[in-house]
Amino acid sequence: MNYVEKTYEEIFEAALQDSLEQGLISHADDFEDFIANRQDISNYYVMDKSVISMIIRRVYEDITLVYQSNIIESAEGIDLDNIGDKVGVLRPQATKSSVEVTFYLPEISDEDITISEGFIVANENNDVQFETVDEIYFAAGSTTAKVNCLSLDVGPDTKVNAGSVVNIVSANDYNLTCSNDYKSAGGIPAYDDKEYRYLLMNWIKIRLKGSDEAYLNYFANKDGVDDYRIIPNWDGSGTVKIIVEPGDSTLLNEIYNELQSSVCQEDTIINLFAPTEHRISIYAKVNVDIDLINPYSELEKSDIQSRIVSAIKVFIDGGYINTNEGRVWYSGLGLGEDFIPHKLAVFLDEEIPELKNITFTKPLDYIPILDEEKGVSDNITVEMI
Repeated sequence: MNYVEKTYEEIFEAALQDSLEQGLISHADDFEDFIANRQDISNYYVMDKSVISMIIRRVYEDITLVYQSNIIESAEGIDLDNIGDKVGVLRPQATKSSVEVTFYLPEISDEDITISEGFIVANENNDVQFETVDEIYFAAGSTTAKVNCLSLDVGPDTKVNAGSVVNIVSANDYNLTCSNDYKSAGGIPAYDDKEYRYLLMNWIKIRLKGSDEAYLNYFANKDGVDDYRIIPNWDGSGTVKIIVEPGDSTLLNEIYNELQSSVCQEDTIINLFAPTEHRISIYAKVNVDIDLINPYSELEKSDIQSRIVSAIKVFIDGGYINTNEGRVWYSGLGLGEDFIPHKLAVFLDEEIPELKNITFTKPLDYIPILDEEKGVSDNITVEMI
């Protein structure tokens, strides 16, 4: 089907030409020249033709939308979803966040204590809630238990910082308290049209077990995962090493079983690992008084210093930042992403308006991060000068 959308000018000109050929418009009136020169024409017949041409033009716009709705390269929104339905590749939706929560008993028990999965906890404001995916088990004589939890909702708004999951929502018969040592993972937004279009254009490869696209489609739909890296032929042919962030044992075991059953080839040997932490220490000298007639006080500088340290940790580890669109989650350094001081300086320039100049004495250059590594903040020192 060789469909070509017509413009208003093309439609109107064709209508006038037809009218001239049929003798409905006098050649002596030189309508073609008037129209070409954008001159005023006080002719109701021609004006009616113009209105009708405009209506037909709008119909063409609708026809174009219908025509493009069946073409992967041009379809958008629900039309792209309809194409996905036909080939059996659905748009990856927003995922849940996962977080490892440590539960504490107020005192030692002489007996084992087991609390069923589905126990609800929440952050400080109770606006992000999580439920345990395994039993909370306290062995006799122990007062702590770690359990992986998934958010009840989906998307970026379910992300939480370390130390923020502190409220118990479920019935608390044992007077438990809780906290999370690390930030949550996952909570990825739904695929946009560009990301989804790539999947659909490779839908045949998604059906091919062991392909990169098969792994991509799997992890795009997996709750509680921030990122992953695949290293093929890691320990010889047929062996695949996969680095998954986060790398807690519960999640890795779950991923292993699901990959074996639906993604990898039968003879593939999968090795799942958590990323190796590459600790990043920073020493920076900061000036906030340049071009100021009245320099900041020591108290004000102390507050700015604290905010700079926090912002550096967010740049590396991830966390919430304030933008014109409100409070949003910043993902921090990804798997295998190098630490580049210049990028940190640009980030700080956006986050700390008082900052005038920053000089890094450690590190002096960028820090390369391997694909199997994840940069994490270590000692952060900011000197105000």
